[in-house]
Amino acid sequence: NFNFTEPFPNEIDGSAKHIPVLTLSEDGTFGTVVVGNGDEVNGVWHPMVASEDPSEVHFITHILVQDQDDNVVALGSMDPTVAAPAKMTFSVPAGVTELTPYNWCNKHGLWKGELVTVTATSAGRSSAACGVSEFQKSAWTSVHADFMRMQKEHFESQLPFTEADGAKHTPYITLKDDGTASVLVGDTDVAIHPMNGSPDGESKPHWITEIYIMDQSGTIVAMKSLDSAGVNEATMDFKVPEGAESLQAYEWCNLHGLWEGPVVKIESMSSVKQNSGVAPSISVGAVVGASLLTALNM
Repeated sequence: NFNFTEPFPNEIDGSAKHIPVLTLSEDGTFGTVVVGNGDEVNGVWHPMVASEDPSEVHFITHILVQDQDDNVVALGSMDPTVAAPAKMTFSVPAGVTELTPYNWCNKHGLWKGELVTVTATSAGRSSAACGVSEFQKSAWTSVHADFMRMQKEHFESQLPFTEADGAKHTPYITLKDDGTASVLVGDTDVAIHPMNGSPDGESKPHWITEIYIMDQSGTIVAMKSLDSAGVNEATMDFKVPEGAESLQAYEWCNLHGLWEGPVVKIESMSSVKQNSGVAPSISVGAVVGASLLTALNM
């Protein structure tokens, strides 16, 4: 559904604001990536525009770095409420000899920076470790707005898909006695959504990248970015906010867009889906590195 077929190279004329620039510390143990060249004469940083309006939100959502073997060694989720430039600092893992920076612009896709050679020494370096990077709470509203933008542009829908469009993609919340709740994407009586990040690069990645919860006022009260590695279900645990009257879960599928479940009142949980074979639930709208790289093939 996305029209990008490969990362945009760093030599496109007039594209300087989208290009990630990687620099290393003098001892080669730390790297810093910024998006744009605003530190140069007449240069410009990529804008970081936070907004609830899907037509206005415009920011770098993620920065990632690959080594000489195409392993993602650093990944960061960006916050559009933080002034430009979009920036990430990371530890250079031991054994790395080359690093290439990438970033994802929510409107203009994946961009590739210049390869940087690393001195072949492991002194002072950490072992490689890269996992999911969570969005800051201040970014949640913009993340939802961007999902709504993509829902319209790529899936030709003004609204999230619902349970009526398929239970496999529907996020259901189960309330617990201790004031917490859990989310499962899919119905155990119908189908559970897969979590296939395609670590071998052979099969098409298909997984839930984010799950988040809205209350009765439309406020996002929880969000989680998911890792597809080593799991076969898309799940999330969260604390039920004090004073919440109703909750609704949303999820983003990397192939099939934004989905929401039916709104359920907190006080009537015992009657929800009591005959469905699914625990009482409320429905509410990386591996991420792999998501950005593989989204080009959607």
